[in-house]
Amino acid sequence: MTSYTCDATVLFCDIRNFTTLLENQKPIEAVRFANEVLAVLGNEIEINGGTVDRFTGDGFMAHFGINGKADNHAESACNAAIDLRKRLTEINSERYRNDQLVVNSGIGLHTGEVAVGNITTGKITQLTILGDTVNTASRIEGLTKFFSVDVLVSESTQMRISDLFKFQKMPLKKLKGKEKIVQTYWLLPTNSK
Repeated sequence: MTSYTCDATVLFCDIRNFTTLLENQKPIEAVRFANEVLAVLGNEIEINGGTVDRFTGDGFMAHFGINGKADNHAESACNAAIDLRKRLTEINSERYRNDQLVVNSGIGLHTGEVAVGNITTGKITQLTILGDTVNTASRIEGLTKFFSVDVLVSESTQMRISDLFKFQKMPLKKLKGKEKIVQTYWLLPTNSK
């Protein structure tokens, strides 16, 4: 496959306190937990037209708009974030009833140009996306903990869908490892599909 660039929205989802959640569990229980939570959340990405690019142990990276999927990829990604929020509420209701620790997440979204291509190591070839948009989405997800919110989007994402969702403008913040200060917006919990 030839590499190419395209406009896309990248979503990072991180399960907060993952180490604490798994601290007293056997490895097989950790896999069960990952399937219970991450696989269910990943399914919400696909329902909304996105693709889970990779699982990262305590979360995942997904993209919207690759291969001609979802011309309105910023909207699809925000709808997915709303659905992730809803599914976590359902999962936590069940976990609470079973006297288990609740699961919290941080979700970061950024829209921009990405490079799409195959990465090959040995016999394994994987289609993935790379670029500053990916790095920025990851760093925005990291800000969710700093601001104590669950879903943050970049200004480039928010500008495309400001009339479709309710947002709260957050204070300007420099992203870890980046020179530029970025404007982020909290995707408010009052949003629904």
